Amino acid sequence: MSKNNISGSRSLSSTSCNSITSDYEIIENGIEDLSIIKNNRPSSTSRAQKAKRIRFYHNGNKFFNGIVVPVAPERYRSFDSLTNDLTNILTKCVTLPNGVRHVYSMEGRKVSSIDDLEDGKEYVCSGKGELFKKIEYTQTDTLKSKRMSNKQNVSVHLISSSPKVIPPDCIRPRIVTLIRNGIRPRKILRILLNKRNSSNFEQVLSAFSELCQLAVRKVFTLSGQPVNDLPQLFNTDDVFFVYGNERFSQDDFELEFEESKEIQKYKKVPGLRNGAGPKPKMPKKDLNRTYELSEDITLPPSLNKKFVVGRLIGDGNFAVVRLCRDTRNNKDYALKIIDKSKCKGKEDMLENEVGILKSVSHPNIMGLVAEQDTTNMLYLVCEYVTGGDLFDAITVAQKFSEEQAALMIDHLVSALAYLHSLNIVHRDVKPENLLVELENGRVKQLKLGDFGLACEVTRPLYTVCGTPTYVAPEILAEGGYGLKIDVWAAGVILYILLCGYPPFVAQDNDQEKLFDTILSGQYDFPDEYWQDVSGLAKELIQNMLQLAPELRFSAEDVLDHPWLHVGENE
Repeated sequence: MSKNNISGSRSLSSTSCNSITSDYEIIENGIEDLSIIKNNRPSSTSRAQKAKRIRFYHNGNKFFNGIVVPVAPERYRSFDSLTNDLTNILTKCVTLPNGVRHVYSMEGRKVSSIDDLEDGKEYVCSGKGELFKKIEYTQTDTLKSKRMSNKQNVSVHLISSSPKVIPPDCIRPRIVTLIRNGIRPRKILRILLNKRNSSNFEQVLSAFSELCQLAVRKVFTLSGQPVNDLPQLFNTDDVFFVYGNERFSQDDFELEFEESKEIQKYKKVPGLRNGAGPKPKMPKKDLNRTYELSEDITLPPSLNKKFVVGRLIGDGNFAVVRLCRDTRNNKDYALKIIDKSKCKGKEDMLENEVGILKSVSHPNIMGLVAEQDTTNMLYLVCEYVTGGDLFDAITVAQKFSEEQAALMIDHLVSALAYLHSLNIVHRDVKPENLLVELENGRVKQLKLGDFGLACEVTRPLYTVCGTPTYVAPEILAEGGYGLKIDVWAAGVILYILLCGYPPFVAQDNDQEKLFDTILSGQYDFPDEYWQDVSGLAKELIQNMLQLAPELRFSAEDVLDHPWLHVGENE
């Protein structure tokens, strides 16, 4: 599959050396794929006021934990436009026969203006003709304090200063299917269980209750056996009946045809291709050399005293990357030189990239060593990784052992878990942006680089950006996305590492067909290339490539998966 420029409504923007973009506006960079201007959304620089982050509950519903909605004057011109949007949002989670007509404070005071809503506070939504019901809604810390705690939890490797509750050893991230007791055909629901929502049996029941909108008190296996403790939920069974306090009979555990059909749909896994076709190819790596600096490079005085510039090692429309050496210790670094004249109007995006690089520190993230901003140029001195990028390593090796693939995914996802703990999404995870350190032909360490598209996530993002092969379906659907798009991209990379080609391909290089395949989530494990790969590895890929973001593994879930730890105790 080649990387031709993308056209049409589902266009993407990505970079090799440099990319500058906002959440609402894209500029064409010409390095890899293409860009689209989202004219119907205001640019980040035009936002006059920061959105209020507000949690809305459902009137009288103590099992719904609420949903956080960013409320800004630029988005909602009237209170009616807000209630209409709340109707659309909440109906996806709860039953709202009359829609949202009124909003109340937690004390029952009616709110009638957007100005009356306070940032970080919680409110209750009710329908037409409903009286406010003062019950014990799920209480949470204010959103501001939550954001502060996220900032403090800067690394999954750091030890918290407060005692940590260690979940039981039986817990592993997994998706289970629930059959909610009720009128047949009964409602079939799915939920991702992990260490965050399953530290004890009562917490799992609470999670089931929230999902099913039912005070779950009883759980049974598909065969009708009662589930009374945590290990039973993480055994071989993955389909459960859930009940409140109502009575049950053995007949309840007989499935109707429609119920069985729905469950089997969820149980379907990628299968073998019909007939052995040619092995799909990796996408081509663009070597776009549209912008060159003169060989005679004069560094700013502060850098010139410390570094000597060497050969070109990467370039793009806005920047070049050259090898440089620290004259004090003869250590090599990568010098990224950005031409600011080619980035007019996007200065805030440059600041965003540099700001993120300066704020992060992780062994699997390419570090920023020094930076110097001048009138015409921005100079970034970064770590230099001698082995080149992962794309070139894949080209040489074709595919890797499970041990090597596990090491690389562990390093990549450790970096992503760290970024996600800071609410930072990378948005361009791909082999070209992963640098590898080699030792005797084997990968010793992997580092994530190129933060040109990275940004902080404070609300759903809508910018269509990334690289086609690795782009998540929710980006293409343009319905809003968040941190888990990085996990999807990492899942695509894991698939490639184990077989040498991507899961989603269009043999005739038709990008629209590729996008349709991604949106459908259709891929397989042809026996010709996958017969020697373990079931655990395939299981992890399936969970990283879940279409529904709420069911897709988080970066922390991937780190908790047993495949990454198979050889630890050997």
